[in-house]
Amino acid sequence: MALPSSVILVCAGADVGRAAASGHPLLDLCLGVTPRGALNRLHQNAADGCYLGLRDFPTNTPQVNPALFIKDLLYVLRGVHASGLFADLESGTAACRTLCAALDDALHEQGIPFFVPAARAPDTKHAILTVETAVSGGSLSEMITGLQQRHGTERIAALLRPVSADFSLPSASPDGMTLTPEAREALRERTHAQVFFSKELCAKYFTYMDEETRGHFVLFDDESTLEEKATLLTRLGVHRLFALWPDVRHIL
Repeated sequence: MALPSSVILVCAGADVGRAAASGHPLLDLCLGVTPRGALNRLHQNAADGCYLGLRDFPTNTPQVNPALFIKDLLYVLRGVHASGLFADLESGTAACRTLCAALDDALHEQGIPFFVPAARAPDTKHAILTVETAVSGGSLSEMITGLQQRHGTERIAALLRPVSADFSLPSASPDGMTLTPEAREALRERTHAQVFFSKELCAKYFTYMDEETRGHFVLFDDESTLEEKATLLTRLGVHRLFALWPDVRHIL
């Protein structure tokens, strides 16, 4: 199995050099926000032309000065001729949302691609919204097309994040209990479960009954389903695909 060569590998620290050997474009998570709300460069040697990643706010970060923050950020982006910025602003605090909106306007004006999690859609007008492909219900293709209809195809990107989780039925959580690949395979062998492919979720699954006769649904990705997801997303017009280096290093 091979991921499309355009897939952007998200990495940090020592993984940057290892991911670079794959030949894929890189997103270096080398920027952060200090507890006082200033830009923090976690290291100084980001590769020329890579994407830069801004980590989420620390807990209890005070209000950020957007003008000063953006001035410092643009200096860093231009210094490495960055291909774009991904801001992993998941926290949704007032300071986070204010900065997100300011970054959206400033980077659009500078012509620098700006990626944010899909949860930040209400705070942006131009940013590229990044959605995870690890869905446990509904339809992956319908979810993507729904976002495209609301925001435009050009504003949707995806993170190829493998899922491996055990859901008790009925499940009160959309996440389930995370399983390592080794634990999942041991469970499958112990329960003699047959594996199926869900076209809607674009993932594999099996079911079993535990010792208390409760039903379980185990959903997981492997090399073949990640390839299926990449193919599906490309067919739907989503050409900006990210993958975390630890998630895919074993298949590159």
